[in-house]
Amino acid sequence: MEVPIRGWSLVLLNVFLLVSLLLPVNGNALNVYYSLASPISAETPKVILQSGTAGTSTIYMNNTSAKVSVSAPSPTYDYVLKIVNQVANNWKANLKVYDSFNIGRLSNTTISFHDGSTSNQIIINGGIITQSEGPQYDLVGSATIYISMSNVQASASGTSYLYVYLKILVPDTSTYSLYIITFEIT
Repeated sequence: MEVPIRGWSLVLLNVFLLVSLLLPVNGNALNVYYSLASPISAETPKVILQSGTAGTSTIYMNNTSAKVSVSAPSPTYDYVLKIVNQVANNWKANLKVYDSFNIGRLSNTTISFHDGSTSNQIIINGGIITQSEGPQYDLVGSATIYISMSNVQASASGTSYLYVYLKILVPDTSTYSLYIITFEIT
C-alpha cells in the first residue's frame, strides 16, 4: 500500500516537531534564538520620591509613587514631597493631571515645584482646574526639587482628589518615566 505525499508530509512534520521540541527539554541542544536575549533585570530608579515635612505623605512601590494628604484651609504646605535625583544625569520634570474627583469644592489650590526658583505646575481656581499640566522644570544631576501646595482653600466640606503623573523626561528625547502621585485634600 502506497502512502500519499500528503501523508508523508504529515509524518515528517510530526517527526520534526517531536525532535525539535524534545531536544531543548533535555538540554542537549543549544537554542540559538533564546541564547541571544539578555537576561531581564530590574533597575533601581534614578529618580525617587521621598516624604516631605508638610501634610502627610505615603511613599509606595520602589519610591516611584506616592499619596499626599493635606487639609484646607491652609496658606502653604512648604513641601509635601521631595523629588530626588540619585544620579549625575540631568532630567526634565513636570506634573500632569490625568483624573480628579470632587474638585468643584476647591476654591483655590496651586501645586508647584521649587528649589530656589518656583514653577507652578497645577492650578485650581473656582473649582476648575485652570492649569492641568506644568512646564518642564530642570532636575539637575544629584539634586532635589520640592513639591509644595499653596493657597489651599475649599468652599465646602468633603474630600477632593487629584490624580497626577510626575513625568521625568530624558532631555532632548521623547523618552520619559511616569510616577503616580495622588493628592488628597480634606
